[in-house]
Amino acid sequence: MSETTSLVLLGRKFEGFDRALTAQLRELSEVDARFELVEIGDLQHRILDGKGTSSGEYDVLMLITDWLPSLIESGKLVPLDEYFDADPPEGWPSAWVPSLRDLQKGPDGKTYGVAYHDGPMLQLYRTDLYADPKEQAGFAERFGYLLAPAATWSQLHDQAVWFNRPEEGLYGTVQAGFPDEHNNVYDFLTHLWSRGGELVDADGRSGLDQPAAREAIAFLHDLWHVSKVVDPAAAEWDSVASGVRFAAGEAAMMVNWCGFAALSADPQSPTHGLVGCAPTPGHDGANGSAVTMNAYWVLTVPQGARASLRAVDLVRKLATHEMDVLTAIGGGSATRRDSWATPEVQAIAPYYDVLEEAHAHARSVPVDSRWPQMAAILNEMMRAVVSDVAGQQALDVAHRELEALLRRTARSPTWT
Repeated sequence: MSETTSLVLLGRKFEGFDRALTAQLRELSEVDARFELVEIGDLQHRILDGKGTSSGEYDVLMLITDWLPSLIESGKLVPLDEYFDADPPEGWPSAWVPSLRDLQKGPDGKTYGVAYHDGPMLQLYRTDLYADPKEQAGFAERFGYLLAPAATWSQLHDQAVWFNRPEEGLYGTVQAGFPDEHNNVYDFLTHLWSRGGELVDADGRSGLDQPAAREAIAFLHDLWHVSKVVDPAAAEWDSVASGVRFAAGEAAMMVNWCGFAALSADPQSPTHGLVGCAPTPGHDGANGSAVTMNAYWVLTVPQGARASLRAVDLVRKLATHEMDVLTAIGGGSATRRDSWATPEVQAIAPYYDVLEEAHAHARSVPVDSRWPQMAAILNEMMRAVVSDVAGQQALDVAHRELEALLRRTARSPTWT
């Protein structure tokens, strides 16, 4: 590959990524690189189903951690250890909390990426609504307890019902219903885990026939079709669109990626200065607990990269504190501890003070090369629920399909 040939970074279409990468590559003027951002479905098709890792068309990939086990097991990503041993990224590895380092490791113990954009999910809420004395008094009179960010799912349901005023352009909450194997699946897993359930049990069997799964699917179906506290249009919203709608003031609260609180940082935003963050609610029952979904975007180098050394050097440069701050300023979420502590970054969004604590209670999707097939099953289940198929009916179908997959591909369910 000629040194004059531009490196190409491929990632997900998101304005925050666009702004951040534009600023970062401007600062890294000595690096000849450009980027291409596409919709998440297109990105998944190119990476998991196409030849995006082997064609030589892309040198750096920005990927969601869910996809890494399959790509690592099939040998499609370059391990970075030998490069980092000789010249590690600034602050590597202690500048990142463990839960932002673990998901890009393979069963061989090698590292295949560096975090670029952080989750995790938190509860985002409108501070102006929650602090309004009239709202507080009315809520307490109706539900018998003080209005505050929900500690349990039943409280979240109460609050969504209370604030649901579609005739005023305000819904109780926001859900990302678009079937892209992303937030729709994550929402179900968060509810499942918080109720003490598991997708795959210790014996490698489907956990979708258990009470926790039934409770989770019933709760989500209720939000959409019984209590109707979600805008029906949200069936076509992905995670980004749902975050944009919340920032536009169209809902009182939501459980979503913490980074979407940064969408209100613009002084022109209708929710500027009016968004707070709190932990994800937990289940009311004794077997449940609060769970924070952990999935994040990492920079990786595909085996088909035309110049691996230059590609790794770009990843290394994008991982510095300076570049991480630019990620936050652009509208992404910083991943480094030293960035979280920077006053400039803390002023952007209200969640940076709680990220380390949130990561201590985080869970991720099964670290399993079969995850893409599992996600497809859950995706169809949630597509059915959003379309108003009875939750139990959709769950039964998913259970049979997941059980068949697990039997057909029996193995140790996760890497340890």
